[in-house]
Amino acid sequence: MQSSSVVVATNLREDDSAMTAVIEFLTAFVLFLMIVTAFLSLAQLTLGPYDPTTDRLDEAAVSGLSMLTDSTGWFTPIVNETRQLNNATTDWHLVPSSILAQGDVLPGLLSSSGGIDALKLAALSNVTEYQLTNGIGLDSNVNIRLMVKVIESDDQNRVGMLLFDDGTPRSEARDSATASRSFSLNDEKVRVTLEVHDGYRGFTEIEISEFIPRPADGGPEWIELYNPNGFAVEMEGWGVERSTPGYGTASVLFKNGTIPGGAHVLLSGHPPSQEAGNASWIYDGSTVGLLGVGAIEGLGDSIGRLQLTHANRNNVGEKMVMEVEWDTTWTLPTGSSLVWNGGEPMDTDSWDAESSPTPGD
Repeated sequence: MQSSSVVVATNLREDDSAMTAVIEFLTAFVLFLMIVTAFLSLAQLTLGPYDPTTDRLDEAAVSGLSMLTDSTGWFTPIVNETRQLNNATTDWHLVPSSILAQGDVLPGLLSSSGGIDALKLAALSNVTEYQLTNGIGLDSNVNIRLMVKVIESDDQNRVGMLLFDDGTPRSEARDSATASRSFSLNDEKVRVTLEVHDGYRGFTEIEISEFIPRPADGGPEWIELYNPNGFAVEMEGWGVERSTPGYGTASVLFKNGTIPGGAHVLLSGHPPSQEAGNASWIYDGSTVGLLGVGAIEGLGDSIGRLQLTHANRNNVGEKMVMEVEWDTTWTLPTGSSLVWNGGEPMDTDSWDAESSPTPGD
């Protein structure tokens, strides 16, 4: 009996020692966490994955995508800084870009069947990035990129095709968040992805795509501008200048107007006789002496320079976006236009002579 009592006492002592060790470890661990938390608090850091900026962008991406895809959208015109609610319409996609620029728009993509409306998706080209950001309720200090990609189709060649892709590049962002949803679009399935980030809003460029310095049969000179982007571009701040020996320099600085995504604008020496093709609108270049018609010369027949500029709102001066200068070494047949092929604008090889001009197309 005495031997049994000794064994029991020994086991109790071992249990007490183990319990004491556990308590001491937990006490030390809690003390360690208290010290770490106090240090991070003094350093204004957070313990774990929580980041207020990231959470804000996450919320913006989710809510913005919801606004874009859970609504059919609407447009409300603004006249004299007053919203004309009586003239508001849900058919925002039928309103021209020049009118959309004069009001508030929510470019909702939802169709009556609950999928994506193809006409409304196409109409995104009439909306600027700023209008979309504002319309879906995002802060003015964030930027977006919108992508719509085919993910399922009976035509395997269309799987992976981007139906829309434009916005501020994510590479410029410090923090960003992404939200995606899948929808039906006609007989296909597409994924709509909205990126929201706090990077610097990139400069969206347009280009001189075609011009004619020596028109045939007394026709008007013209310059074609093209917007290669998905979103519309505001024309405010954009300028065109030409320099011609013997005729001096003339220029225009636009104060309003937009070029829809994938669309053209024509500057013409005589709009009433101008072939416009599919141009979204025509500017009369004769009013500022920029372009001529008949015997009136603006662009030089054999020597001249053309510049496309954009005024920087934050700094004095203008940004040179595109410049072309031609001389007698260029081949400029009468009636032929010069079409930019994407090369360095100042190089002769970057412009193709087109015997059948396509203004506006």
